[in-house]
Amino acid sequence: MFGKMRLTLLAVLLILCMFSEAQIPVYFNIVSHNEITDSLKYATNPSDFAYIKTRLLELCDTIISKHAKYNMQLDANFILGALNFDDAADSPDDIIEWAHSSPYIDVDGHNHFDPIVNPYNYSDLAKLLDSCGVVMTRKVLGSNWANPTQTWTQYQTPQAGYTYTDYYWQAEILWGMASPGHVNDLDVFGVWKPLSPNSEQLFLQHNPGNTLTAIGGGCKNDISYTINVQTGELKLSTQQVVDNIKGIVDYIQTLPPGQNDFYTMNMLINFRDIPQIPSFADSIGSIIDGLQDYVDQGKIVWATLGEKYDLWYAEHTDPNDYFNYDCADVSLDVNDELPAQNLVQIYPNPAHRELHMVLKERSDVAVKVVNLSGAIVYEKTLSGADAYSLDLNLPKGLYFIFVAQGDSLFAEKIVLN
Repeated sequence: MFGKMRLTLLAVLLILCMFSEAQIPVYFNIVSHNEITDSLKYATNPSDFAYIKTRLLELCDTIISKHAKYNMQLDANFILGALNFDDAADSPDDIIEWAHSSPYIDVDGHNHFDPIVNPYNYSDLAKLLDSCGVVMTRKVLGSNWANPTQTWTQYQTPQAGYTYTDYYWQAEILWGMASPGHVNDLDVFGVWKPLSPNSEQLFLQHNPGNTLTAIGGGCKNDISYTINVQTGELKLSTQQVVDNIKGIVDYIQTLPPGQNDFYTMNMLINFRDIPQIPSFADSIGSIIDGLQDYVDQGKIVWATLGEKYDLWYAEHTDPNDYFNYDCADVSLDVNDELPAQNLVQIYPNPAHRELHMVLKERSDVAVKVVNLSGAIVYEKTLSGADAYSLDLNLPKGLYFIFVAQGDSLFAEKIVLN
């Protein structure tokens, strides 16, 4: 049944491409992952797991209802939480198996292996997911491309688990293109089989004899909907994410068509940001809605990583075919500052209790203040003025304030003393 559904979906995507020959489609999806270092203790704290499960259900429902595509990549701590607190070993309705059963969502592994802190490699994750009723049929490996502790090259052949030593798993799709410490991540579009991890140049060369297929994330760093870990501020507003995605797609439309053109891109989100962004699912829904006209025109085609793989090989039977295109060659003025930054001014900061908010123009705004645990501790809708005072009768500490103004979302870290 699942195989027939995948073939039917592949056929639909191919037909969409045929009817949009005037466009150069960008195959697009949302990708999330949780980290072993996330502050919420999914594996050991039932309240933490229940909280993130509720928010994740909201996100999945939004993606499913809008027919977008999502790769949910899970580290061992979340999978263990589902086994401990969500009856994932026996129930088909646990969050992991339920999400993976949707034609709009694929569940994959995400891993930072460490024999002490996180003694689970990708083969172990495949075993854990199998215990939840999810078989990683697409075999996606999120990888550091150069000199990591756990090399992507070893997964060209079946590898044993570190904890589950009798369980073997082999990768099929290489995605992520990160570097150790994220100091030299690769932002490239396309599909190819990397030659070697010894240099960026060798990694981007095509080796038709390799068994691993790399799928690029495009200009993913220019459109990621994340919190800046240094400042605690939202990197991009929902509207700027939409504008940047469309700007990148528009530039691609200006390029001369080539025989092997295959532009792949994704928007990255993190579990750790979900508690810090009020109405996270609604924000992602707004981004999906903002792209709908480009989907209708065939400029954007929603496709999971596995569907991108299927689409490429359905059209390219020659093992020598490949395509990659560097995001650095995209002529786009991408600005990491919030567009709403100049529209909202909040002072004083630090503050004792009262905050003043000045808008560049008269506007209705929705204000939420969130503590470090992700709980909303203040919420108010204000209208009819260009300046407001907020009485925050809250304990001393660090908070995040979010101001929604039309399609823009302003975020700032504030200190109460």
